[in-house]
Amino acid sequence: MVYVPPEELGWMPFVKTWVRQLGRELSNEDVKVELTPETIEFVERLFDRYLPEGLEYVRKNCKEAIPTVDINLVTSTANIFTGMCVPERGVDFTKPAEDLFPMLAKIFAFAFVFGLGGSMNAVHWDAFDEWVRNKFETQQDECMVKFPPQGLVFDNYMDIQSEILQPWENILPEFKYSAAVPYFELVVPTIDTTRYSFILETLLNVNRSSHFTGGSGVVKSASVVSKLNELGSKKWMQIPINFSAQTPAIDTQYIIESKLEKKRKTRFGAPMGNRIVVFVDDVNMPAKETYSAQPPVELLRQFQDMKGFYDRKKLFWKDIEDTTLCCACAPTGGGRQELTPRFVRHFNILNFPQPGDEVMRTIFSSILGGFLEAFPSEFKGVTKSSVDSTIEVYERVSEELLPTPSKSHYTFNLRDVSKVFQGCLMISPAQCQSKPVFRDLWIHEVMRVFHDRLIDDTDKGYFTQLVYEMLRMRWDVSDSHDDLFVERKNFFGDYMRMGATGDDRVYEQVLDTDKMHNILLAYLEDYNASATNQMNLVFFADAMEHLVRLCRILRQPRGNAMLVGVGGSGKQSMTRFACFMAEYKCFSIELTRSYGMTEFREDLKNPYKMAGIDGDNCCFLFTDSQIMSETQLEDINNMLNSGEVPGMYGNDDKEKIIADIRPYAQERGIPETREALYQAFVNRVRNNLHIVLCMCPVGEAFRSRCRQNPSLIGCTTIDWYTDWPEAALHSVAERFLEKVKLENDEVHASVVEMCVTIHTSIAAMSERMFTELRRRYYITPKSYLYLINLYVQLLAEKREEYTEARDRLLNGLMKLNETNEVVDTLRDEITRMQPILAEKAEATAVLLVQVNKDKEEAEKVKAVVAVEEAEVKKSTAETQAIKDDAEADLAEALPALEAAQKALNALNKNDIVEIKGFVKPPSLVQLTMEAVCTLLGEKTDWDSAKKVLTDGNFLKRLFDYDKDAIEPKVLKQLKKYVDDPVYTPDQVAKQSVAAKSLCMWSRAMDLYAKVAKVVGPKQQALREAEESRQGMQAALAEKQAQLKAVVDNVAALEKQLQDAMDEQQQLKDDMELSEKRLVRAGKLTSALGDEAVRWDETSKKIGEDMVLLIGDVFLGAACVSYYGAFTGTYRNEIVDHWVEEAKERKIPVSESFSLQSTLSFSNHNA
Repeated sequence: MVYVPPEELGWMPFVKTWVRQLGRELSNEDVKVELTPETIEFVERLFDRYLPEGLEYVRKNCKEAIPTVDINLVTSTANIFTGMCVPERGVDFTKPAEDLFPMLAKIFAFAFVFGLGGSMNAVHWDAFDEWVRNKFETQQDECMVKFPPQGLVFDNYMDIQSEILQPWENILPEFKYSAAVPYFELVVPTIDTTRYSFILETLLNVNRSSHFTGGSGVVKSASVVSKLNELGSKKWMQIPINFSAQTPAIDTQYIIESKLEKKRKTRFGAPMGNRIVVFVDDVNMPAKETYSAQPPVELLRQFQDMKGFYDRKKLFWKDIEDTTLCCACAPTGGGRQELTPRFVRHFNILNFPQPGDEVMRTIFSSILGGFLEAFPSEFKGVTKSSVDSTIEVYERVSEELLPTPSKSHYTFNLRDVSKVFQGCLMISPAQCQSKPVFRDLWIHEVMRVFHDRLIDDTDKGYFTQLVYEMLRMRWDVSDSHDDLFVERKNFFGDYMRMGATGDDRVYEQVLDTDKMHNILLAYLEDYNASATNQMNLVFFADAMEHLVRLCRILRQPRGNAMLVGVGGSGKQSMTRFACFMAEYKCFSIELTRSYGMTEFREDLKNPYKMAGIDGDNCCFLFTDSQIMSETQLEDINNMLNSGEVPGMYGNDDKEKIIADIRPYAQERGIPETREALYQAFVNRVRNNLHIVLCMCPVGEAFRSRCRQNPSLIGCTTIDWYTDWPEAALHSVAERFLEKVKLENDEVHASVVEMCVTIHTSIAAMSERMFTELRRRYYITPKSYLYLINLYVQLLAEKREEYTEARDRLLNGLMKLNETNEVVDTLRDEITRMQPILAEKAEATAVLLVQVNKDKEEAEKVKAVVAVEEAEVKKSTAETQAIKDDAEADLAEALPALEAAQKALNALNKNDIVEIKGFVKPPSLVQLTMEAVCTLLGEKTDWDSAKKVLTDGNFLKRLFDYDKDAIEPKVLKQLKKYVDDPVYTPDQVAKQSVAAKSLCMWSRAMDLYAKVAKVVGPKQQALREAEESRQGMQAALAEKQAQLKAVVDNVAALEKQLQDAMDEQQQLKDDMELSEKRLVRAGKLTSALGDEAVRWDETSKKIGEDMVLLIGDVFLGAACVSYYGAFTGTYRNEIVDHWVEEAKERKIPVSESFSLQSTLSFSNHNA
């Protein structure tokens, strides 16, 4: 390894190499540029003549915002020279030397001024101007350059067309205000923005990197972004990156890679026909690691050196083309690191000067003046008053309210001035019809931006005096300071019209604070009616002011807030309530044991979708207690600065977002490229998502986080929650204690005042302890609220405890009195029951004799009835046997009879006609009709039979035939037919089916008659037996009725006897119980006679102690709430002071108050 010192090598070899390659670098597809040897020699002569002395002057006389090395300034000059000579600008290297060299000398002079002087602080510009003019204008050859006499050399640019140096004013764009353009897109061109935008474009045209520096709020980032947006139409894509102290290198690489397209295996770059600018803001913010390197910066340095970086997963080198780096940062200090020269040497360093008063007046007069054109003519003078007053306030505050360790957020910049006018632009002509209203609006906005972040009364008093001075000087105000800032509350907001939405929510002045208070109460009632977690808010003056501030911030596009105050100040409650009033949804994360960055970013996607895709306004509430990793603040810092969280969305998520945002982009004419659509989503998120940070200023964490994440201050409006004033403490105590029943109204008022006294005395004592012991004890409103709530709770518990003890004693006294009364009553009862008991015993004895006599009579009747009952049962059994025998015989004939009846039912008129139609019937038909005629008492010849058949009632006669009255004669005649073996239904059916039914009928009649001859006597015997049985049963029933009457009579007498005996026994038992109770009561009254006196005295003492509970419990709650951090000496002094204060305010309190005796369980035994 051979080390070559820079002073030995020098920078001239670089210049010679560069100038010989200049022609090739300037050439493109359309134009080929070649430099003649004379031209090369002339350019080298320019560098050789001016650069050495220029470098020497800069090193000796000037201080740079970012330190550079000589080669850095030389390359910066060469870069600008190259950019000015591109063919697109019209430089013709084919011109004769006498025409070309003077123009090249002027181009070099321009490059020299901004190459060497671009990095120096503006305080050296005048001296550098004088040196440059003297150096360039005194040359006697073609290297001489004449600068315009007006202004500085920095105030001119090289116009290639006219070949002269001209003032920047000649190309300064004209600004035209448009109400349709969002406030954040309003860019008023100035000399500085025009100057550095021109140089930026010049460098980008030749792919050279630029680095802008300057104080916060000098619009360096805004100028770069504005120019890059303008270049977007020229096929330039931008990749914005915002660094903070926690930015990792991997996120930086991921952001860059996400916008690149793969061109070959290891080559990546911009999409076809485009070029990429990676704009890194706050590039010096990343914290240094163990070896004093800044990993994200080192990654960018690697890209600048090697034009690429390694793939972290597949471990191969990626070449990146068509990509240029542009950076911006504020000066070193306050958490900003010094950049390594190895990184800086790749850039043209350009130091933005602090805008002068005239520049600021131009910017904000253009915006405010354009806005006020819609107002009446009397507002013409308002623009100058507002702008001049705001600028002077800003300058005075920046100079006099300087940051300290306890006021690290006292960093003011032009963003704060811009926020004032952003607030003024929220008013409409209809709501601001006079200059005094606009004056009040200006006061309100300047107070919101500057005053609300101040932390103590001294600074606040200074600021209100400063504003009052501006009002007297430029607004012709005759009111006193107290009239404007003490007696009167100056509020503006869009919440005075409940129910209004959208454009109906107008930003207007609040003229009636009482009405505002009532409206806030109505909003609170609506909130508690719809929310699961209800809020019990007290709208004292300070609370209303904080609410006004939050509502103003939430109303503004890109309005973000940082609420700073100790725990319990009401920051989160105010935020949620302000979101409810604005009809915004409030998002917040919920921590779990496994919560990490993955879950955090998943939670962020919900408000991003609502704000970016749905287009709804929403709020993301984040507190310092939710910080699990400082990387969360890195993400918050990026959200505030650019609206984008690196790595939150994968490629698939981005494609879905691009598809969802497309209709929104089409409505607004946004180009439908992937980059433009995704940027439209990010911009919509920035406009609709309002981030509210709740931070605690105690300790080093807050200062460190603000220092490492500059957007926490730069991109938010700060509202500092100071200690509650006494009026606020009084209002809160009055509200929370209004339902607590105390001794009287005077005591109630004294307790409310005592709450305030205790809180303020603790604050004073904590300051004293810090002075004496150097131990800090922070008093928060949470302690005050805890005091009140604990007092209400303990007072109720102690009152219940004491009431229970007193009631127990009073109940004992009452029981003793009742016992004495019971003793007298028992004696009277015993005397009264003795004759009654004797009378009952005599009546019972008489009744017992009568019952025994009636029982004997009943037994006699019962024996007679039992004999007769046995005879009836025997007769019933015999009758049943006869009945069963007769029914068995009848069962033999009934089937045949039923079959015959069924067969007759089957006959119809046609069947009769069939039989009747036989001239000479078959033998069995003839036989059948003879049997039928025999039963019917008719002649048995065929002619007679046909007559019988001809009778219309023939079938009816058969059905109605009296089978029980068949004469023996007829049965005898019928027997010859029935006994004939041929005469069967089956045989007859062979000759005539109709005759079969008649055959069955005749045979059934014969069978039935035979059975009836046997059953008849049996049925007669059955009837006789049944009649005998019924008579016996009637006699038995009569006997049983007699028996029942006797038994019932005996039972009634027995019941009467039992009742009499029971009543007699009850009287005995009552008498015995009364005698025992009389004995016990006597013993009790004699034993507790002395205790009654003690119980009475103790109950009265408890009643007196219950009155003292008002003060004792209050002091006990105060001790629990406040004095835990103090040592014993301080505690005793505090308590003694509180006791004296309570006595002076006539609050009931014990003479010797003790925390232990007050809060311990009281033992009031009965």
